[in-house]
This record gives sequence, structure tokens and C-alpha cells, in this order.
Amino acid sequence: MKVTSFARYAIATIASALTLNASATVLTTHASVDNGYAMYLSTSDSVTGTSFGNGADWTTSYTNNVTLAQGTNYYLHVYAFDLGGIAGFLGDFSLSGTGHKFANGSTFLTTDTTNWKGNNTGFNGAYGVLQDLGPDGVNPWGDRSLINNSAHWIWAGDANNNDYAYFTTKISANNVPEPGSVALLGLGLAGVALSRRRKQGR
Repeated sequence: MKVTSFARYAIATIASALTLNASATVLTTHASVDNGYAMYLSTSDSVTGTSFGNGADWTTSYTNNVTLAQGTNYYLHVYAFDLGGIAGFLGDFSLSGTGHKFANGSTFLTTDTTNWKGNNTGFNGAYGVLQDLGPDGVNPWGDRSLINNSAHWIWAGDANNNDYAYFTTKISANNVPEPGSVALLGLGLAGVALSRRRKQGR
């Protein structure tokens, strides 16, 4: 490889690493709750966090977005309420880029009883297993627009008698190069290129 080609490769590698390190993750949610909900992003499983979306019409699928800081672990919290009859929470969730992952190890997650926990007391209470009410399309709700068909309606406690539910799932940050590490990589590559140039000049 020529020195000039190697130098270009080094610069491209550094630029790529810096771009990856600087990029933020966007969380996009699609949710339908009977009867309504509020979503929060928190850095603690026992603290409610910051609200970024809500809805109060169970016939509607709502879309919400929020930006996650690189290198930070989060918890997605959902407070759901019911106004009578059977209750349920259905949704799908996606993460942009490769900076974070859901509890299932992927950048895409739906409501289920494996990767979500919940209770009827609050985000500072003990979480337990959830009730599976069936997949998207099941009665009495029918098919929900915008939401992936693999999602299941879930609820904490008795869906016919517990009118308030609190849900949580973890969003973990993936390891990315620190700015210092990227700088060291750049210095190393530049040093190799300079050394080769000197040898060729002799």
C-alpha cells in the first residue's frame, strides 16, 4: 500500500470512529393502551424519569420519539390506566443505529411477558411477571395500525380489575470507542504512515 493510500485509509478510519462515537440513538415507539398511557425515559429502574409521550384514546396507535445519549443505560417506563372493562398495553419499539440495545439484545422489541416486567404500585415498587392477553388482532381490540403483529397485549395483575399498571424494560448502551482511544488510534496510524514515508525517502 502506498503511503498516500495508507494515510487516506487512516483518516477515513478515524473519521468513521469519531462519527460512531458522536452519534446519538433515537428511540421510536408505537403504542396502543386501553385506555391511556404516559411514557418515560429513566436512568434508574426505580425512578419515573422524563416524560416523552402520552395518549388517551385506546382506538389510536400513537408514535413517540426520544433521543438517547451515547454510552448511557436507560429504562423505558410506561404508566398505563384503564377506565373500566378489560385493560391492555400493546406496542413495538425500535432503536436507530448500533449505540443501544433492548433487553432481548436487539434494536427492535415488542410488548411481551419475557422482556417486560410490571406491577400495580409504581416504578419504585417490586416488579413481577405480566399477564399475556393475546397477540395483536385479538378481541376486543382487533388489529392495531402501526404496531407489529408479533406484539402481544400485556397487563400487570388482573386485566379486568387492576386499572393502573406500571411497565419497565431496560435499554443498554453498547460499548463504543472513547474519544481518547480514537485519538490514540489516529496517532498510531499517522506514526506508521510517517515511518513508511521516511523509509521510502532514504
